[in-house]
Amino acid sequence: MPTIHLHNTLTRAKQPLEPLSPGRIGMYVCGPTVYDDCHIGHLMGPILFDAVARWLIARGYQVRFVNNITDIDDKIINRSIATGEPWDAITKRYTAQYLGYLKRLHVVTVTDHPRCSDYITPMITYIQDLIAKERAYVAVDGVYYDVQKQNGYGKLSGRRLDDMKAGARIERDASLRHPGDFALWKHAKPGEPAWDSPWGKGRPGWHIECSVMSHETLGETFDIHGGGDDLKFPHHENEIAQGEAHGGGYAKCWMHNGLIQYDGVKVGKSDPRMKDPEFARQFKADYLLDTYGAATVRFLLMQGHYRRPNDFAPTALSAARTALGKLHRQLGTLLDEPGTAMLEEILARPLSEAASRLRHDVIGAMDDDFNTGAAIAALFGLVAEAKRTSGDAATVLLRLVRDLGRLLGLFQPGDGADTVEAQAGGDELLAPVMALVLVLRQEVRARRDFATADRIRETLGASGITIKDAKDGATWAVTAVADRPALDAAMQVVIDLRGVARAAKDFTTADRIRQALGAVGITVADSANGATWSVQR
Repeated sequence: MPTIHLHNTLTRAKQPLEPLSPGRIGMYVCGPTVYDDCHIGHLMGPILFDAVARWLIARGYQVRFVNNITDIDDKIINRSIATGEPWDAITKRYTAQYLGYLKRLHVVTVTDHPRCSDYITPMITYIQDLIAKERAYVAVDGVYYDVQKQNGYGKLSGRRLDDMKAGARIERDASLRHPGDFALWKHAKPGEPAWDSPWGKGRPGWHIECSVMSHETLGETFDIHGGGDDLKFPHHENEIAQGEAHGGGYAKCWMHNGLIQYDGVKVGKSDPRMKDPEFARQFKADYLLDTYGAATVRFLLMQGHYRRPNDFAPTALSAARTALGKLHRQLGTLLDEPGTAMLEEILARPLSEAASRLRHDVIGAMDDDFNTGAAIAALFGLVAEAKRTSGDAATVLLRLVRDLGRLLGLFQPGDGADTVEAQAGGDELLAPVMALVLVLRQEVRARRDFATADRIRETLGASGITIKDAKDGATWAVTAVADRPALDAAMQVVIDLRGVARAAKDFTTADRIRQALGAVGITVADSANGATWSVQR
């Protein structure tokens, strides 16, 4: 098999993929804690590692891809207490939601979705083994791992044991040997779900769950462990400690995907912006998939490298949908043809020198640490080659684009509904939005603010919309094709003008603009970071 290289977070270097068993790959990727609606952070890992698994399969490997479901956790218990709903009813509902989203996003390579609640007995046995090896001890409120017994603790995250503070999801007490010790088993409080154990009724800690589920599905040592960059410490660090103490080498290679940003700023649970419901809503899975489409969300995540952050500001999402829509329109009827070609067959197709080089670039990018962004750039190059020809020759190149893309999970039948049809709807909305723009611009001109009026015309002109002023009023027309969709440009003008009105405390005008947009099916949401808009579906 050709050599695939991947970056190992543990060694901080790129290395060749050398499977433990020839032709087989075992991969474990941390899944969600199912206590609330899914957000994009829950879906990012499965999408990116689905592309990894797809490429491994295309290269001839058999892949066992394990993506766990955490259905025992403090957050689940707290939600149950707050709502009165049984904890297992909560987890069943949100597990079904999560799996439904993966289906919509074409995540098809996961072979196992182990649930923590199904592995209580192996977890108890595993903990007993750690105690017997004197790597864990019984404390007042449960069983804890002794981090001071772990040689090299902190090697994944780069943290020193002496500098570490409590990081696990537990309350600390004086019975701990070190503040970094973490819970393997927690004694149950009244009313909480609990299982019998040698240490009394209780439930497993967060970290032991993944160590045991990976052990039960993939063995003591397996090829790849994946997850978000935010899981390096304490979760993955503690998994390594448990796994190595229990026996074996645990994961040979660690892969970590980048995190979510908004306009270039990292977004996390502690982000003060997330206190704004309208801001937080933008990261909910249902909002993203319903507003931009599953195909666009997947494409946006794959446009860059999996180890880099991904920006989910509306401008980035709209740009991704536009770029993907262009590809879909070029593919035309080829997009909805069923079937996935094997890589060997794709490689055997005769091509021109330029097209052959671009095909090689796609494959080389994926073999080099699964660089989907570089692979997609080469696909755009193939589309450009197709535009330079016509007839059957163009069809051959476009079919090549489709078939290479499908190896990564792109260009699936039906994906055009997320982009081509959505942008067609945007064309229908352009007329009423531009009518509003002309009214607002006329009000600006009436105030003799000609600088703003000219800036509006220039902004729209850059997106292919020409405004002509006349005595009986202004007119507009789309006179050129631009990279930015005309509707996006027109809406940006409206949102900016509304922002000016709000800043001047002219709430009458601001509300009038919102109502006018709402009447044509466009929703405006205000937040501390500015206004965003979306098309009602």
